[in-house]
Amino acid sequence: MKFKHLLISAAVLGALGAAAPSFADAGKVVAIRAGKLVDVVAGTVLKDQTIIITGDRVTSVGPSASAKVPAGAQLIDLSSQTVLPGLIDMHTHLTGDPYLGGYNALGVSDTRAALYGVRAARKTLEAGFTTVRNVGASGFGDVALRDAINDGDFIGPRMRTAGYAIGIQGGHCDENLLPAEMKFTSRGVADGPWEARAKVREMAKYGADVIKICASGGVLSKGDEPGAQQYTLEEMQAIVGEAHKLGRKVAAHAHGTSAIRDAIIAGVDSVEHASLIDDEGIRLAREKGTYLVMDMNVLSTHY
Repeated sequence: MKFKHLLISAAVLGALGAAAPSFADAGKVVAIRAGKLVDVVAGTVLKDQTIIITGDRVTSVGPSASAKVPAGAQLIDLSSQTVLPGLIDMHTHLTGDPYLGGYNALGVSDTRAALYGVRAARKTLEAGFTTVRNVGASGFGDVALRDAINDGDFIGPRMRTAGYAIGIQGGHCDENLLPAEMKFTSRGVADGPWEARAKVREMAKYGADVIKICASGGVLSKGDEPGAQQYTLEEMQAIVGEAHKLGRKVAAHAHGTSAIRDAIIAGVDSVEHASLIDDEGIRLAREKGTYLVMDMNVLSTHY
């Protein structure tokens, strides 16, 4: 059994408070005695186990009776608790505030949004998620948050980031709440195959680990229908080709049936939501090996 990341329950972390161990300290050894340990690979629950952590990696897991705890290791007794590997959330927007939507969100600066992310990152980790994929953020706030966590400035999960979500003018990834005289277009907007390719390059340049696109309309945007396809097959193929060439995977927001189908045919790595998927879409996803991230709650679980 091999664990790369470890989760201690939020309740236990709260009880430890300032004494909670920092697994990021290189060379530091922590020994955790777990009353029960969930083995997610075998699908069993093991009793009376000891986990040895060196730096930020689990180096051994085994029965407490035979565990060899290095001298000087920090000991944490969770013999009355259940321990499990860290969870992974594949669809988050940590820099968004779920209580600010529509016109209320227009007054939120990119800097303020990044600070929302600091709060959400800690709460997400305390909820048990040690890795997240953040699929869209303004001002590259998710990239800054990822880097700050990696540098040890803030507490949070490991992050895979997308920067701006890419979409058509007037679509789900654009900002449609302002009047025409403002002449505002979201930075992620790109129309046509070559403009879309250039936008992928821009996201990669400024630190995106993954490319997020809006293949269909959405439920929280003005002026578009959730089920209506937005990007064409040709545009999505250009995005996927460019992203894969640059070593980035592509996540496609898609509610409608045709958008889901064309996104899968274009070669996206995951379809987000997939609300109106039909039998053909499911067949194509199985055939192409496309993941369906049919998230039930994107924001409020992190607050």
